Formats: sequence, C-alpha cells, structure tokens
Amino acid sequence: MKKLDALAATALTLTLLLSGCAQPAETESLAAGWIAGPCSEEKPGVTLATDYQGEVSVRCALDFKGSGWELFEAVGMKVRGTAKYPDAFACQIDGLPANAPCDDSAGAYWGYYLGADDVWGYASTGASDQNSKCGTWEGWVYMESEKTVSNLPKPTSFSCK
Repeated sequence: MKKLDALAATALTLTLLLSGCAQPAETESLAAGWIAGPCSEEKPGVTLATDYQGEVSVRCALDFKGSGWELFEAVGMKVRGTAKYPDAFACQIDGLPANAPCDDSAGAYWGYYLGADDVWGYASTGASDQNSKCGTWEGWVYMESEKTVSNLPKPTSFSCK
C-alpha cells in the first residue's frame, strides 16, 4: 500500500509540474531564503524592489540580516558595481542595463531608496553601509534623467516579532 501511495504522489507531482500548476522556481527560491513579492508579518524579512524602465520586481529576503548590498544575493539577484565603487554604486542589476560601461562615467544610474510607512526616500548612505532591518523596504530605480518617474510600489512597513 505504501508503494502505491508513493507512486500516486509522484504521479500527481509530475502532473502538476507538467501542467504548470506547480512552480519549482518558487519552491527553490523559498529554499534559498527568499520569495517573490513583499515581506509581511507572516513572512518577515526585508523587501527589495527594483524598477528598470517601468519593469518592477519585488522580492522578500526572509529573516535577512546584512547590508543593502548583500540583500541582492539574498533575493537571488546579481549586482555589479562601478570600477571606482565596486560594492557601493550599482551599475547593473541582474544585467540591466546590458550596455552599461560601469566605468564611473556620468549619465544614467541606479538610484537607491529606502522605504517605510508608505513613503520612499533617497538613501543618504551607500547600500554597503546600510544595515537592512526586518520590516523595511529597499528600492532601486534606474534613473535615465531627473524626469525619471519611479514605479516602485508603496512600501508598507510592518513589525517583526
């Protein structure tokens, strides 16, 4: 009987995976310590949001402790710094923009924001100096000009237990 139950469970799992109802990437991300979407009281951590030309990504680093720069790795994203500031000034986030020279030349850049209580504010420190705290949000917006509009979602704070 146990063999039959195991066989049925395997068949059901395969059916769900093949039909698209189960998402192995989400399971893998959870095992890695992050989930898609914002953190919450039920899923405490630090939320990281990025906005590249209106394409927004939001991920939660569960029970995260570290710097704003380390937060990228915690949510499964890659960040590349500039030649002069390799771990403080973001040049590319997840390979975007693809054509960024990363040589500290002036022009477009990733702006770093901290969010709390429904409000985003421009960070006064670099991400490597930011001590990320549970229940808060950190955001990056690719700034092509001073007229760039942020599409980051409203940062809703919560208390961690």
